[in-house]
Amino acid sequence: MKLYYVPASCSLATHIVLRELGMEFDLERYNPSEGQTETGSAYAGINAKARVPALEFANGEVLTEGSALVQYLVSQTPEHELALPIELVARARVQEGLSFVASDFHKSFSPFFSADTDDAAKERAQALIVKHLEYLETVFGDGREYFIDNKLSVADIYLFVVLRWVEASGLELNAWKKVFAFRERMNIRPHVQSALEAEGLLEAA
Repeated sequence: MKLYYVPASCSLATHIVLRELGMEFDLERYNPSEGQTETGSAYAGINAKARVPALEFANGEVLTEGSALVQYLVSQTPEHELALPIELVARARVQEGLSFVASDFHKSFSPFFSADTDDAAKERAQALIVKHLEYLETVFGDGREYFIDNKLSVADIYLFVVLRWVEASGLELNAWKKVFAFRERMNIRPHVQSALEAEGLLEAA
């Protein structure tokens, strides 16, 4: 398998999951400003949406969208601690958590990664991020270590990646002490560290 990625972007979640599962894969960096990968391939020919992540299989088939990718990957290793629960409600709760992170929380940061965003839009986005962080602080307020049912899941990995963007929005995550502690716990996981190192992000971690 080959993972197409942009450092520190949402593709980091898929990257971490691949390492947590011990899967063999290659990395190929995508440069959005040039529309090409590091080997000179036109990325639009790999993923017409021109977004990361994209996972390319040996037969040339490509799968995209982070939530779909992490669920696909853990389905290949049903005995791993990251595997989706068998019980349907527990499984749906993990998917619920993934949906929140991918659709609500992730999207609220978009204005901070666009050069065309005006200050008013950034202020509205920051207010929404604060709302999401307050929700998360309440979730972790019961003493749990992990986001969903206090059990490590792919939702935690995706959440960790998005929480790394908080400071880029002008906020300081340590204002939400329990959420900050969660990010710190996830950050020191060995496979998280190896993914950060591979993407050149350890100094920014």
